[in-house]
Amino acid sequence: MNHLVCILLTAVLGVHTGVVAQDYPAKPIRLIVPFPAGSSDVLGRTFAQRAALGQPVVVENVLGANGAIGLTRVAKSAPDGYTLSMAATATFAVSPHINLKLSYNPLKDFVPIAMHARTTSVLVVNGNVPAHSVAELVALAKASPGKLNYASIGTGSTNHLLGEMFRRTAGIDIIHVPYKGNGPGLTALLAGEVQFFFFPAFTDAMPHLRSGRLRALGVADSRRSAAAKDIPTLTELGYELVAPAWFVMVAPAGTPAAIVQRLAA
Repeated sequence: MNHLVCILLTAVLGVHTGVVAQDYPAKPIRLIVPFPAGSSDVLGRTFAQRAALGQPVVVENVLGANGAIGLTRVAKSAPDGYTLSMAATATFAVSPHINLKLSYNPLKDFVPIAMHARTTSVLVVNGNVPAHSVAELVALAKASPGKLNYASIGTGSTNHLLGEMFRRTAGIDIIHVPYKGNGPGLTALLAGEVQFFFFPAFTDAMPHLRSGRLRALGVADSRRSAAAKDIPTLTELGYELVAPAWFVMVAPAGTPAAIVQRLAA
């Protein structure tokens, strides 16, 4: 009797899952981006524009706590496929190791849908900085301890950690200045408020690199960027700094597999 009940329950649940997937989506989908303008926002909005789901995807920027506020909201949302988010290296691979009071668990509270991008961080200096190589930047920093500032998109972000790894590896005294996203960090770099930035979105910096307002010295990856093959990796230059950033769409844990597969497709 129990065996028969199990078979019937399995059959009913299978039919229910199929119906859910077939009817999904029946209303607009909310895509929470936990950062302001930047790679996560660009990728999220690109998905929203191109997703062939029959319903609009509405992007909502929920800022604060280096992405934790937006992701916590998603983690606590109903697992029905109508609330999604963009996860990244900083929020899923870095934050859990430096914030013991993090309000979400990246391994338990979410289900991954698909990777959107893998990007290379590039060490970029203001065009007025008298350094045309990493060696010259290190020499400049050593000649003026505590005088060079570098930007990040927030404390605990990938480019903040890259800056600290660079400081320790090169044995230099530099100052970290956190900003609220790529845009403000780039603006500060262009204005000369900071002298360099491990820029996480290479293509966004390209117009300024071509104009000479910025200068790229090296990429923090194991391979050169296809967008600029003439720029060496930091590993080639003797600095073992390999930290590509990745961006993944996620849903709350418990979201039906059929819905996850539909979104991934």
